[in-house]
Amino acid sequence: MRIAASDFEELRRLVFEHQPEEAGAFALAGVSRHATGSDIVVRRVIAVPPELVDFRHELRLEISTCAVNGLAALCEANGLGAVLCHSHPTETPYSPSDDHGERRVFEAIRAFMPSNAPTASLLFTPAGVSGRAWLRGADTAVPLTEITVVGRQLRRIPLLDAPGALPYDVRVYDRQVRAFGKEGQSLIARAKVGIVGVGGTGSPTAEQLVRLGVRDLVLVDPDQFEDSNLTRVYGTFSATQWTRLWRRAPKRKVDLVARHLRRISPAVRIQALAQNVVLTEAAERLRDRDVVFLCTDDHWGRSVVNQLAYQYLIPAVNVGVAIRAEQGRIAQAVGVIDVLRPDLPCLWCKQFLNSERIAAESMPRRDRKSREREGYVQGIDTPTPAVISITTALSGMAVSVFLQLVTDFMGDAGEVSRLNYDVLQGTVSRGRTPAADRCVCRRARGFGDLKPMQTVADANVLRALE
Repeated sequence: MRIAASDFEELRRLVFEHQPEEAGAFALAGVSRHATGSDIVVRRVIAVPPELVDFRHELRLEISTCAVNGLAALCEANGLGAVLCHSHPTETPYSPSDDHGERRVFEAIRAFMPSNAPTASLLFTPAGVSGRAWLRGADTAVPLTEITVVGRQLRRIPLLDAPGALPYDVRVYDRQVRAFGKEGQSLIARAKVGIVGVGGTGSPTAEQLVRLGVRDLVLVDPDQFEDSNLTRVYGTFSATQWTRLWRRAPKRKVDLVARHLRRISPAVRIQALAQNVVLTEAAERLRDRDVVFLCTDDHWGRSVVNQLAYQYLIPAVNVGVAIRAEQGRIAQAVGVIDVLRPDLPCLWCKQFLNSERIAAESMPRRDRKSREREGYVQGIDTPTPAVISITTALSGMAVSVFLQLVTDFMGDAGEVSRLNYDVLQGTVSRGRTPAADRCVCRRARGFGDLKPMQTVADANVLRALE
């Protein structure tokens, strides 16, 4: 299960509101099914009004039929599944009464929700939480393996036997263990990371992650290697340039970077996708990630990952660099790092994304030029200045944000929404924008697979745009 930290704390507050008597609450939830399993994704918490509780005791809780009917109506109106939550005043597991009650409620409300919507429950006790999922047609529930609480840190709560610490070579990671401890290094090694765009910011990000000990990467980038990439793309060498010219064989950047990373750490598992992230197949490969780095230049791809971050509760770290030069001199150079996760504003809230540019990027190249001449977009296909020291500096900041998400090494100071880097002034400042009321980050939050993504299913459609 994946749940925002604010929702997890609200559920705890509601179910312990009448201690030592039991109390309950509901949650609406989506689901994410991917190659490595399934995640229940919590969209929002629903409080049960006191007047809809028929009986409350230390050992028993009865919710009225009206409350259950209300939950069914919410599931039907929103196209979502349901999570039943309650507390026990002592460290007692689910009881036979809990089994009977949950089974009866879910049998009654399943007819009002999509066939692939989840039905699950959480049981809070003073010392912790446990959970289970009720699958259609099953007489017994399946225990949840883990709850990931998404906040300033990705807090993992194992519900079954906790996985053992991943082995690592002490000689290699000694200095990091001194910084983050053995547990911190294990958390780094367990993190599944996606990187969209492996150019000037994405390639140094990938290299830093592998050197930190990350062992599972998905790299997404459709572009071929070009001569100008040699100045800023890590893992490319002059030999790549000459091989491409002599053999007339195009080289994909994602493959070159992946090969370089495997030389650094042969144990790393890399899925290298030479695809645009707006392609449904590519976007879906990010659904099992813990963190996604957004290092692409285009707005269309950014908008897809931006929505995915909130729809699937997968934090994304947006990395942006803009350099303006006049007469061979840098007139302005700025960089931004955005953390995209529940309860923080998205790229639409921050007006980072431009709908006219997305529309132009989704047109054939010949039509883009006309949009540019008409003044709707500027420089959509024009190469922009890039300097490796600046892109690498932004990459380093982004990886430090990743370390915060995984280890919480910054503590309370880790509540980062945006970092602004003014290169010419040599300053880094924090920024914060309020979330827009009707923005996609609120509308899509927690739906998972139960809401379509704005992606393209047919790769031929994208080829026609080239």
